[in-house]
Amino acid sequence: MAEAVVSIVVGRLTDLLTEEAQFLHGLRDEIQQAVNELMRMKTFLRDADSRIDEEKIRVLLGEVRELAYDAEHVVETFLLKAYSASERNRTRQAIKYSKKIEEIEMKMSRIFDCFVEYRVKSTSESSEPSDSSYGASGTLKRFYSYATREPEIFVGFQEDVDRLVGHLVNESEDAYRLISICGMGGLGKTTLAEKIYHHSTIKTYFGGLAWVSISQKWQRKQVLQRILIGLVPERRNEILNFDKDKLVENMLQIQQSKNCLIVLDDIWSIDAWDSLKEAFPAGKSRSRLMLTSRNVDVAEHANPNGFIHRPVLLSPDQSWELLGLRALPKGGDCLGMMEELGRELVKNCGGLPLAIVTLGGILVTKPSLIEWEKVYNDSLLSLKSGEAGLGKKYQSQLLYVLNWSYNDLPPQLKLCFLYLGKYSEDESIDAETLYQLWIAEGMVLSSDKREGETMMQVAESYLGELVHRSMVQVKFNNEKSFINFKSCSLHDLMRDLSISQAEAEEFFKVIDLREKKDFHLSPLADFKPSNTRQLVVHFDDGYRGKRSHPYFSKKFNQQKYRSVSLFNELGTRSLPPALGSRIANFRRLRVLSLEVAADMYICCSPSGINLGKVLGTLVYLRYLKVSDVRLSIFPSIQKLRLLETLIFDKQFDIYFPPWLSMNILSMLGRLRHLYLPSQGVHSTSKKSKLRFNGLSQLETLANFDTVWCEVKDLVALIRLQKLKVIAICDDMEEMMENLAALALSSSSCLQYLELFISTHNQTLDNSKDMLRKLLWNYNFNLQKLEIAGKLPELALLLEQQPQQLLHTHMDVSVIRITRLTLWDSCLKEDPMPVLEKISTLRELHLNGFTFMGEEMVCSATGFPKLTDLLLEFLPNFVKWRVEKGSMPFLSQLTIFGCSKMEELPDGLMSLSSLQTLALLSMPLDFCDKVRKVNGEQGPEFYKVAHIPSLILRSKGPSSALI
Repeated sequence: MAEAVVSIVVGRLTDLLTEEAQFLHGLRDEIQQAVNELMRMKTFLRDADSRIDEEKIRVLLGEVRELAYDAEHVVETFLLKAYSASERNRTRQAIKYSKKIEEIEMKMSRIFDCFVEYRVKSTSESSEPSDSSYGASGTLKRFYSYATREPEIFVGFQEDVDRLVGHLVNESEDAYRLISICGMGGLGKTTLAEKIYHHSTIKTYFGGLAWVSISQKWQRKQVLQRILIGLVPERRNEILNFDKDKLVENMLQIQQSKNCLIVLDDIWSIDAWDSLKEAFPAGKSRSRLMLTSRNVDVAEHANPNGFIHRPVLLSPDQSWELLGLRALPKGGDCLGMMEELGRELVKNCGGLPLAIVTLGGILVTKPSLIEWEKVYNDSLLSLKSGEAGLGKKYQSQLLYVLNWSYNDLPPQLKLCFLYLGKYSEDESIDAETLYQLWIAEGMVLSSDKREGETMMQVAESYLGELVHRSMVQVKFNNEKSFINFKSCSLHDLMRDLSISQAEAEEFFKVIDLREKKDFHLSPLADFKPSNTRQLVVHFDDGYRGKRSHPYFSKKFNQQKYRSVSLFNELGTRSLPPALGSRIANFRRLRVLSLEVAADMYICCSPSGINLGKVLGTLVYLRYLKVSDVRLSIFPSIQKLRLLETLIFDKQFDIYFPPWLSMNILSMLGRLRHLYLPSQGVHSTSKKSKLRFNGLSQLETLANFDTVWCEVKDLVALIRLQKLKVIAICDDMEEMMENLAALALSSSSCLQYLELFISTHNQTLDNSKDMLRKLLWNYNFNLQKLEIAGKLPELALLLEQQPQQLLHTHMDVSVIRITRLTLWDSCLKEDPMPVLEKISTLRELHLNGFTFMGEEMVCSATGFPKLTDLLLEFLPNFVKWRVEKGSMPFLSQLTIFGCSKMEELPDGLMSLSSLQTLALLSMPLDFCDKVRKVNGEQGPEFYKVAHIPSLILRSKGPSSALI
């Protein structure tokens, strides 16, 4: 890891020499000399990192990391002082910090002497070819187009899938109520269970489906909530307020009223099962359970008469088939020789799918025969040196391959992979947030940028590389966006690898104050100083100790931390006072994330923390996130000159005092991502609005509210890629004028626009020309639109193009909206003939009083990509006709409170992709028509019989779930 740390410090200092030349000129030569020495030091670190098991080398590498961090800190400290210093004072500071850099270079000299003494080799002296993961000038060579989904590969288990699906849908008396998939880690249990869960037969047969991962740390109430929400997702808010008894009662009721499949993935202990078993029917039931576990005792305890499936290891031929599909190049003259090497290499994997896929992730980045031969020779050397591999137990073979995949990573990707270990087991990690954190931590190198790319795009390419190497799992964004990955996660064994490597190199420390063993630790206790730079703290209402954990109470540690993340996942959302009072001492922080900390105030309060004073001292911050906080905007934020990401989560109460300048953001010239609160913002002066001048580097701006944000500043934000605007009808003209100036500029970078418009019960007639322009001009990249208030007929907006935009090549496909939400539109004409022509539309929500007519028709060619449709509180809606061929990809349909609707359309029978139909707050007789009670079908049940999940909740006290 030392090589990776030195790489990012060299990159950071090189950037500063270019970007801040006017402030650093007094130290330019000294900084450049330090950079040169660090680059020379880097040539020794690959060999040194490979010998980290030697104590003297491990100590030396720790010194290298500290030295690199110190060099960066010295330069950044001088830069911050230079920002506000006069020319004369800047010269004095340059002399002072020049001596500090000389001290660092003296330490470097001693380290070079140690390299010689310990016989550490330099890559500049080596005759071996460079790793194929590196391109020219040390930049990352990209093998993977992160915008492209990799093909799904599934080898060896198809017969198992068919067999287990057959058991689950068996309705005979001797059918198995519980099916277990058991075996060692990496055997493919979860992959097999996912194939079964998403099988078309399962989706058709079961009326309710729920999947929950249990893992080693679990909480009974949360697990029950997640299962119940999976079965009845529309009741999410209600379920979150249930106590444990209510959760159990509702789960039993739903499992008896319709056949459900519930998957308990990765359940480790008998205790976990015993805490959950009362929520599942004890006797005969059409509902089924499927669990995966490494511990067969859990399955036998849960149901001695259940069916236990133990997947077998892949055969040599199956192993090679999987490896070849994953890694063998398409075409070439050496495929036969590569197959010979591959068959030998795959023997190290012992038939374990995860090990084979991981090995494939190594080989897929090495497309030549020479590189495969080098991997093969390296594997032989590893086995001869006694490392776990061929001839060892299967699990040792797996760990050997996983470690091998980590060691094969380029330096910057090693840091990014280790960073993922900070997240909880089975946690879905938001990709956009992850990129911003990687950048703030300095892990994304500007030298990896291609022409025209942003650092966010480079970060996404890093994640793409980890995906391509089969080390990270991802979900994609369904809509066109400025990022392609939606979220990512780690297989639990990959997470174990990340954590073990991070602990070995003191990369981060996770403290769980929810564990009672941490409650009584005294800050005066004998405690070894930590070299870790990143701290993650989990706490809840149970932590009320006045004493602080030594990891954040020792002054030695406070001065070293670069990243602190605080999570309160349950309860009152308060921060432990013993921790909060010390945040100001962590003066070198680059990242501060306060998740759910509602009792933190800017003003001094007996129950809160003066967050304003705290932030004023954290001048090195690049990333600041505060969630669920009551907060005043404060002058001290202007001191955060290096800040790149600022996130105020939506549950905010932000107050602008009358004496405060609304230009407080102007000093944050490095800010690239700004997320403003969407509600709870107050200002004492209606004439004064928050200004955005000076933010020329801004790439993301969320919740720009025209009520309290200065619209005329938009035009200057020429680097914006993602923009979310909240506008009222009164501000439409000014907003559109400035938004058009931004989006239609030749230098515009805008790729994603989301807009919410409120008309305040006015008609949008006066703004319809502006809205048409916004919809029809593709330069705006409008993808999500929500309008609350009366509208002119939709044909005026979506079919009649403004004269100034008429071009022969333009048609309805120019509109790029993927999600449209309408409220209180009071439309008299059927909106479907107009809306169904929007070829990009995936989600359509017609909320209360949007349509005032009686009949709607969806034609045979309409809504070609629609997946989610909501019809809610349409007061006069009586009849709906759906023609065959309409909405071919619709998967979720919700009809809510349409009390005059007479029947469901026959056309539902042709919607083969429909997975869930929810009829909520509908008349009881309407719901009775599609029920199936005690085997007796309602008169219209045939229309919905093919839909896997049918959710019925009628109005009044007789409400029911099916």
